[in-house]
Amino acid sequence: MPAQGIGVVVALDAEAETLYSGTLRHQRVITVSARLSMVISGMGPQAAGNAAEQLLQTGVGALLSWGTAGGLNPDCQAGDLLVPEQIFWNERRWLVDQGWRTALLQKLSSRVLAGGLCSVSVPCASIAAKARLRAEHPETQAVDMESGAVAERAAQAGIPFLAVRSVVDPAGQALPASATQSVDAYGRPRWMPLLTGLLRHPGDLPALMGLGRQMQAALHSLRQVQPYLETARPT
Repeated sequence: MPAQGIGVVVALDAEAETLYSGTLRHQRVITVSARLSMVISGMGPQAAGNAAEQLLQTGVGALLSWGTAGGLNPDCQAGDLLVPEQIFWNERRWLVDQGWRTALLQKLSSRVLAGGLCSVSVPCASIAAKARLRAEHPETQAVDMESGAVAERAAQAGIPFLAVRSVVDPAGQALPASATQSVDAYGRPRWMPLLTGLLRHPGDLPALMGLGRQMQAALHSLRQVQPYLETARPT
Protein backbone atom coordinates (compact mmCIF):
# COMPACT_ATOMS: atom_id res chain seq x y z
CA MET A 1 0.00 0.00 0.00
CA PRO A 2 1.30 3.53 -0.74
CA ALA A 3 2.93 5.28 2.19
CA GLN A 4 0.23 7.95 2.24
CA GLY A 5 -2.66 5.51 2.18
CA ILE A 6 -5.46 5.50 4.74
CA GLY A 7 -5.79 2.71 7.29
CA VAL A 8 -9.36 2.07 8.42
CA VAL A 9 -10.23 0.41 11.74
CA VAL A 10 -13.67 -1.22 11.73
CA ALA A 11 -15.14 -3.22 14.61
CA LEU A 12 -18.03 -5.13 13.03
CA ASP A 13 -18.53 -7.19 9.90
CA ALA A 14 -21.63 -5.19 8.92
CA GLU A 15 -19.66 -1.96 9.14
CA ALA A 16 -16.85 -3.43 7.06
CA GLU A 17 -19.31 -4.45 4.35
CA THR A 18 -20.10 -0.78 3.71
CA LEU A 19 -16.50 -0.45 2.46
CA TYR A 20 -15.64 -3.85 1.02
CA SER A 21 -17.63 -6.52 -0.82
CA GLY A 22 -15.01 -9.27 -0.76
CA THR A 23 -14.29 -12.00 1.76
CA LEU A 24 -13.93 -10.62 5.26
CA ARG A 25 -11.02 -11.67 7.45
CA HIS A 26 -10.72 -10.66 11.06
CA GLN A 27 -7.60 -9.06 12.52
CA ARG A 28 -5.90 -9.14 9.13
CA VAL A 29 -5.05 -6.25 6.83
CA ILE A 30 -7.51 -6.18 3.93
CA THR A 31 -6.69 -4.13 0.82
CA VAL A 32 -9.86 -2.25 -0.06
CA SER A 33 -8.34 -0.15 -2.85
CA ALA A 34 -5.05 1.42 -3.87
CA ARG A 35 -5.44 4.03 -1.12
CA LEU A 36 -7.51 2.23 1.52
CA SER A 37 -6.65 -0.71 3.73
CA MET A 38 -8.79 -2.03 6.56
CA VAL A 39 -8.61 -4.21 9.64
CA ILE A 40 -11.77 -5.64 11.21
CA SER A 41 -10.78 -5.46 14.85
CA GLY A 42 -13.80 -6.64 16.79
CA MET A 43 -15.36 -4.50 19.49
CA GLY A 44 -13.48 -2.58 22.15
CA PRO A 45 -10.50 -0.28 22.55
CA GLN A 46 -7.84 -2.95 22.95
CA ALA A 47 -8.87 -4.69 19.75
CA ALA A 48 -9.08 -1.35 17.93
CA GLY A 49 -5.66 -0.30 19.18
CA ASN A 50 -4.16 -3.58 17.99
CA ALA A 51 -5.76 -3.09 14.58
CA ALA A 52 -4.35 0.43 14.35
CA GLU A 53 -0.88 -0.95 15.11
CA GLN A 54 -1.27 -3.52 12.32
CA LEU A 55 -2.13 -0.78 9.88
CA LEU A 56 0.73 1.44 11.05
CA GLN A 57 3.15 -1.40 10.36
CA THR A 58 2.07 -1.35 6.71
CA GLY A 59 3.11 2.29 6.42
CA VAL A 60 -0.26 4.04 6.25
CA GLY A 61 -0.14 7.82 6.43
CA ALA A 62 -3.47 8.32 8.23
CA LEU A 63 -5.91 6.41 10.43
CA LEU A 64 -9.70 6.42 10.17
CA SER A 65 -12.18 5.02 12.71
CA TRP A 66 -15.29 3.90 10.81
CA GLY A 67 -18.58 2.50 12.01
CA THR A 68 -21.65 2.99 14.16
CA ALA A 69 -22.31 4.60 17.53
CA GLY A 70 -24.92 5.13 20.22
CA GLY A 71 -26.55 8.53 20.55
CA LEU A 72 -25.84 10.79 23.54
CA ASN A 73 -27.44 14.00 22.31
CA PRO A 74 -31.23 13.63 22.73
CA ASP A 75 -31.66 15.25 19.30
CA CYS A 76 -29.75 12.46 17.52
CA GLN A 77 -31.79 9.94 15.55
CA ALA A 78 -30.95 6.58 14.02
CA GLY A 79 -29.00 7.12 10.81
CA ASP A 80 -27.61 10.52 11.80
CA LEU A 81 -24.04 10.92 10.58
CA LEU A 82 -21.31 12.22 12.87
CA VAL A 83 -17.87 13.40 11.82
CA PRO A 84 -16.62 14.59 15.22
CA GLU A 85 -14.14 17.37 15.85
CA GLN A 86 -12.80 15.71 18.99
CA ILE A 87 -12.78 12.38 20.81
CA PHE A 88 -12.99 12.03 24.59
CA TRP A 89 -11.10 8.95 25.70
CA ASN A 90 -8.96 7.88 28.64
CA GLU A 91 -9.49 11.23 30.43
CA ARG A 92 -8.08 13.14 27.48
CA ARG A 93 -9.37 15.00 24.44
CA TRP A 94 -8.05 13.87 21.07
CA LEU A 95 -8.52 16.22 18.11
CA VAL A 96 -9.22 14.98 14.61
CA ASP A 97 -7.38 16.37 11.60
CA GLN A 98 -9.44 19.47 10.79
CA GLY A 99 -8.21 19.78 7.21
CA TRP A 100 -9.19 16.19 6.45
CA ARG A 101 -12.55 16.67 8.17
CA THR A 102 -13.27 19.83 6.18
CA ALA A 103 -12.31 18.16 2.91
CA LEU A 104 -14.73 15.30 3.60
CA LEU A 105 -17.58 17.56 4.69
CA GLN A 106 -17.27 19.54 1.45
CA LYS A 107 -18.04 16.33 -0.45
CA LEU A 108 -21.17 15.46 1.53
CA SER A 109 -24.60 16.86 0.77
CA SER A 110 -26.43 15.35 3.76
CA ARG A 111 -26.53 16.82 7.26
CA VAL A 112 -23.47 15.92 9.33
CA LEU A 113 -23.21 16.38 13.08
CA ALA A 114 -20.19 18.13 14.58
CA GLY A 115 -19.04 18.27 18.22
CA GLY A 116 -17.56 15.42 20.18
CA LEU A 117 -17.58 11.64 20.40
CA CYS A 118 -17.09 9.74 23.67
CA SER A 119 -15.13 6.52 23.53
CA VAL A 120 -15.60 3.95 26.31
CA SER A 121 -14.28 0.55 27.33
CA VAL A 122 -17.60 -1.21 28.03
CA PRO A 123 -20.92 -0.99 26.18
CA CYS A 124 -23.05 2.03 27.06
CA ALA A 125 -26.42 0.30 26.89
CA SER A 126 -28.71 2.06 29.37
CA ILE A 127 -30.40 5.44 29.14
CA ALA A 128 -28.87 6.39 32.49
CA ALA A 129 -25.34 5.54 31.35
CA LYS A 130 -25.78 7.62 28.21
CA ALA A 131 -27.11 10.53 30.26
CA ARG A 132 -24.10 10.39 32.59
CA LEU A 133 -21.67 10.55 29.67
CA ARG A 134 -23.56 13.44 28.13
CA ALA A 135 -23.51 15.31 31.47
CA GLU A 136 -19.74 14.83 31.74
CA HIS A 137 -19.19 15.97 28.13
CA PRO A 138 -22.12 18.19 27.07
CA GLU A 139 -20.63 18.78 23.62
CA THR A 140 -20.68 15.08 22.69
CA GLN A 141 -23.14 13.66 20.19
CA ALA A 142 -22.53 9.92 20.47
CA VAL A 143 -20.50 7.12 22.05
CA ASP A 144 -18.44 4.24 20.67
CA MET A 145 -15.76 1.84 21.91
CA GLU A 146 -12.99 2.16 19.32
CA SER A 147 -12.31 5.71 18.14
CA GLY A 148 -10.39 6.80 21.22
CA ALA A 149 -7.84 4.02 20.95
CA VAL A 150 -7.35 4.70 17.22
CA ALA A 151 -6.97 8.44 17.85
CA GLU A 152 -4.36 7.71 20.50
CA ARG A 153 -2.32 5.49 18.14
CA ALA A 154 -2.49 8.12 15.40
CA ALA A 155 -1.27 10.81 17.78
CA GLN A 156 1.60 8.62 18.92
CA ALA A 157 2.57 8.00 15.29
CA GLY A 158 2.22 11.69 14.37
CA ILE A 159 -0.24 11.07 11.53
CA PRO A 160 -3.74 12.44 10.76
CA PHE A 161 -6.79 10.87 12.37
CA LEU A 162 -10.49 11.08 11.55
CA ALA A 163 -13.64 9.31 12.75
CA VAL A 164 -16.86 8.73 10.81
CA ARG A 165 -19.75 7.34 12.83
CA SER A 166 -23.46 6.83 12.25
CA VAL A 167 -25.98 6.61 15.09
CA VAL A 168 -27.88 3.36 15.71
CA ASP A 169 -29.63 3.75 19.08
CA PRO A 170 -30.75 7.24 20.21
CA ALA A 171 -29.98 8.60 23.67
CA GLY A 172 -33.46 7.79 24.96
CA GLN A 173 -33.30 4.13 23.94
CA ALA A 174 -31.83 1.36 26.09
CA LEU A 175 -30.34 -1.72 24.47
CA PRO A 176 -32.01 -4.94 25.69
CA ALA A 177 -29.67 -7.47 27.27
CA SER A 178 -30.59 -9.96 24.54
CA ALA A 179 -29.05 -7.54 22.03
CA THR A 180 -25.73 -7.03 23.81
CA GLN A 181 -25.28 -10.65 24.90
CA SER A 182 -26.29 -12.43 21.71
CA VAL A 183 -23.59 -11.17 19.32
CA ASP A 184 -19.88 -11.91 19.20
CA ALA A 185 -17.08 -9.35 19.03
CA TYR A 186 -17.67 -8.85 15.31
CA GLY A 187 -21.43 -8.36 15.60
CA ARG A 188 -22.32 -11.84 14.35
CA PRO A 189 -25.37 -13.42 16.03
CA ARG A 190 -24.87 -16.07 18.70
CA TRP A 191 -28.05 -18.01 18.18
CA MET A 192 -28.27 -19.99 21.41
CA PRO A 193 -27.83 -16.98 23.73
CA LEU A 194 -30.28 -15.06 21.53
CA LEU A 195 -32.97 -17.75 21.71
CA THR A 196 -32.39 -18.25 25.42
CA GLY A 197 -32.67 -14.52 26.03
CA LEU A 198 -35.89 -14.27 24.07
CA LEU A 199 -37.40 -17.20 25.93
CA ARG A 200 -36.67 -15.43 29.19
CA HIS A 201 -37.65 -11.98 27.91
CA PRO A 202 -40.04 -12.38 24.95
CA GLY A 203 -40.90 -8.69 25.21
CA ASP A 204 -37.42 -7.93 23.83
CA LEU A 205 -38.39 -9.13 20.35
CA PRO A 206 -40.03 -5.89 19.11
CA ALA A 207 -37.06 -3.88 20.42
CA LEU A 208 -34.61 -6.20 18.64
CA MET A 209 -36.52 -5.91 15.38
CA GLY A 210 -36.55 -2.13 15.71
CA LEU A 211 -32.84 -2.14 16.47
CA GLY A 212 -32.22 -4.11 13.30
CA ARG A 213 -34.01 -1.46 11.25
CA GLN A 214 -32.03 1.27 12.99
CA MET A 215 -28.78 -0.54 12.21
CA GLN A 216 -29.73 -0.64 8.55
CA ALA A 217 -30.38 3.12 8.62
CA ALA A 218 -26.95 3.70 10.17
CA LEU A 219 -25.24 1.49 7.60
CA HIS A 220 -27.06 3.29 4.79
CA SER A 221 -25.61 6.59 6.04
CA LEU A 222 -22.09 5.13 6.06
CA ARG A 223 -22.54 3.94 2.48
CA GLN A 224 -23.29 7.52 1.45
CA VAL A 225 -19.84 8.57 2.72
CA GLN A 226 -17.85 5.67 1.29
CA PRO A 227 -17.43 7.07 -2.28
CA TYR A 228 -15.65 10.15 -0.94
CA LEU A 229 -13.09 8.56 1.36
CA GLU A 230 -10.38 8.41 -1.29
CA THR A 231 -10.99 11.88 -2.75
CA ALA A 232 -11.17 13.74 0.59
CA ARG A 233 -7.53 13.33 1.55
CA PRO A 234 -5.74 13.93 4.85
CA THR A 235 -3.59 17.04 5.16
